[in-house]
Amino acid sequence: MDMVQAMYAVQNPQGLLIQYAMQGMIAQHPDKWQQAQNMFAGKNKNEQMKVLRKLYKDKGMDLDSVAKQYGVQL
Repeated sequence: MDMVQAMYAVQNPQGLLIQYAMQGMIAQHPDKWQQAQNMFAGKNKNEQMKVLRKLYKDKGMDLDSVAKQYGVQL
């Protein structure tokens, strides 16, 4: 960890952990990551939200409820 990363870790430890978790998931599942990238390529935020809501609904989940569990405001 360099000095900039150390300063970021002090200021936002949760953000750093999320960043490491995402990097790990991307490394383990590059095909799924590419599929997700392709789903959102060229779409604006509203279109991306529609895609996410549909994806969650198809899986029997509610995007807003899941986001709220993690403290994410959509």
